Amino acid sequence: DVYLCGHLRKQKSLRRRFFVLRAPSEHGPARLEYYESEKKFRAGSARPKRSFLLASALNINKRADARHRHLIVLYGRDGTFGLVAESSEQQEAWYHAMVELRAKGEGTGGGSTGPSQPGSGTPFREVWQVSLRPKGLGQARNLVGVYRLCLATNTVELVRLNAATACLVLQLLSVRRCGHSENYFFLEVGRSAATGPGELWMQVEDLVVAQHIHETFLEAMKALSEEGRLRGRGQTSAPTTHSMSELESPRCQLLSGQGSPTVAPSQCPSLLTRTPCFAPSSAGPAASQEGGSSP
Repeated sequence: DVYLCGHLRKQKSLRRRFFVLRAPSEHGPARLEYYESEKKFRAGSARPKRSFLLASALNINKRADARHRHLIVLYGRDGTFGLVAESSEQQEAWYHAMVELRAKGEGTGGGSTGPSQPGSGTPFREVWQVSLRPKGLGQARNLVGVYRLCLATNTVELVRLNAATACLVLQLLSVRRCGHSENYFFLEVGRSAATGPGELWMQVEDLVVAQHIHETFLEAMKALSEEGRLRGRGQTSAPTTHSMSELESPRCQLLSGQGSPTVAPSQCPSLLTRTPCFAPSSAGPAASQEGGSSP
């Protein structure tokens, strides 16, 4: 049942170990194992130092951080498992092999939760481990702690370690702006959010990871805005008539006005990027280079 094997390094210790990726079989489900050495694996009597079931992964991501260029990270409910490849080719080979085995497990009813959200079963686009700080909504809503920050097409979820379900689900459209500074990522949500309006500050490993989260959120918010614009064009293609009283109503004035909410310039003006709902993002990845104060 050995699907792929070879030497990789562990992310935290950088120790070189012999990794074995096993396909599902009568001996067990699809899983990633590592041994102290290839010699001990070949002997057949040694037990793996650790085994990670692919079915338990919320997501499998290719990553880079300030120390490593070719990372593969498996995000589980009870922790993360990071591997360091020697090259982009090795990274691609192991990443695609793991994704393929997980997909096969889902297709055969192997019980894999794959990269699915705890609540809705919608696939996650990305998952990161973050530490929510005692600032803004983190303190007001008692959300301080270590979480999985899970980004899907329309939602953002915070899942505590070892939790089966998300403790907080936010609609992506409720995010008013986002940004990063050093190793912090920031979200501001509006009144429609489950938490009410406010800020969420999250600490991550380093600047590279914070920038990656920022850029990924900007892309997701822009894609959602484009989808909303196209849907709006389809709805307005049919002619619609209104009476004068309807056009003068406050609701109609609100819908047809220019009124996206504005942000006070005193609130981290150089740090944050705001993307209005159903409007193209005016800030691209370059915005993530802007400075600001950390919490």
